[in-house]
Amino acid sequence: MRKRDRFFMTQVMKLIFQCFLYSFLFLVFFGLMSLNSPAILNLSRTAGTTMATFVLSMTLFTKVYGGLDIGRRKKRSVFSSITLAIFFTDLITYLMLQIMNTNPNNPEANPTFQFWGEDLALLFAAFLVQLMIIYLLVSLGIYFYHRINPPQKCCIITSSQQMAEQVLSKTLGMQEMFAFTDVIHYTCPDWRETVKGHDVIFIAGVPDTEEAALEAYCYKHHKTIYLQAELEDVIKSTAEQNVLDDTAFLNIHRNEMTLIQRVIKRGADIVISLIGLIITSPITLVTAAVLKMQGYGSVFFRQARATINGNIFKIIKFRTMYEDSAANVSAAQNDSRVTPVGRFLRKYRIDELPQLINVLKGEMSLVGPRPEMLENVVKYIQEVPEFRYRQQMKAGLTGLAQIEGKYNTSPQDKAILDLLYIENFSILYDFKLILRTATIFFRKDSTEGFGTQKVSCPFIRMEAKEVKEPKGAGRDRKDRA
Repeated sequence: MRKRDRFFMTQVMKLIFQCFLYSFLFLVFFGLMSLNSPAILNLSRTAGTTMATFVLSMTLFTKVYGGLDIGRRKKRSVFSSITLAIFFTDLITYLMLQIMNTNPNNPEANPTFQFWGEDLALLFAAFLVQLMIIYLLVSLGIYFYHRINPPQKCCIITSSQQMAEQVLSKTLGMQEMFAFTDVIHYTCPDWRETVKGHDVIFIAGVPDTEEAALEAYCYKHHKTIYLQAELEDVIKSTAEQNVLDDTAFLNIHRNEMTLIQRVIKRGADIVISLIGLIITSPITLVTAAVLKMQGYGSVFFRQARATINGNIFKIIKFRTMYEDSAANVSAAQNDSRVTPVGRFLRKYRIDELPQLINVLKGEMSLVGPRPEMLENVVKYIQEVPEFRYRQQMKAGLTGLAQIEGKYNTSPQDKAILDLLYIENFSILYDFKLILRTATIFFRKDSTEGFGTQKVSCPFIRMEAKEVKEPKGAGRDRKDRA
């Protein structure tokens, strides 16, 4: 099948599955909720309001979490994104329905707002049915996608074997999408022939001049490029396009928070951290009691961390390690210093709840770069000079690096993720990241500690491949001689 035919078939297939998915989710919710509220199926203000709420909420949360992005993300990621979107959509639409059903002057309506009751049981039933539909359609969608699109033939062009293995480790679990067949050094003489023979080119650790030549050649030959981001790439990605007279320029400037943004961000930190402390107080009290009974040491763990402009503050967390263990060394995989209770707390990020106190005090923000240990900051800046640019903003409880990264994310990747957040900062982006924080609970590797991960990677090639002669070619030359 030709590439263009596969493209159009894929687009049609995605459109069909999206129509089925969102139609079924809509019908399940309103079908079950109508058992107790038949007005939502009639031409009425209640029906119009609740249906509009469902559609608008689903659109908003799909924008935040992502939709049926089959072929681009892993199955677990697609499933969790749609699940979170429909959960919040159902909840908001349910609240709107209960408001519309409240009328003290109408004997058929509820005299007061009612959250608990038969409607809540119907909401729960609708959500369970929706989960089954999501799982079924996501699974079928991925199956048909890969029937239409076989694994893409991939090549890594890089500067070292270590860099190639690092790139390959990021694609583990994506064998149905990528098939790596070659790894070459960027100085390899036959890189042009190698690019032509592959569908996707991964570029990492290549000097700027050679990287520009590779990008231009791949663009010319319609090759998909995955370029490992570096500082200069982040700077260019946030540039504004300006046309001066008849010439296009990229306007690159440092993104600084305005006074209004600072006030709104700090106000949101105070309000949300207060609400968070109140809502999570039962979990906090139970956790503190369990830690006290276990006798692993003090309930809370305090440690010096770096924040904006290199300022130092004491972060507050629940203790997850034995008190007499080394405290200034990052956790490793299966770290013996972590207590049994601590493993559970770290897995579900419960150990970080006391940081809401840091946020309330103004030492941290809800969203920002991850606060690093002082020992790590000194070490990482020596390894990756760009790491110091993370200190342009106040450290955060959540952020792009905390959501997309892991505990063992490399210093360079942490720096790039944090700089992407800093350079794209907006109040709306902050709220989007707060909502997206829920996705970490669907990831098994989000709390993975530092350790070695072995991958099977082709050995980097620095010489051109030998061209094999067709059978009989040598004999033909002899005959001609």
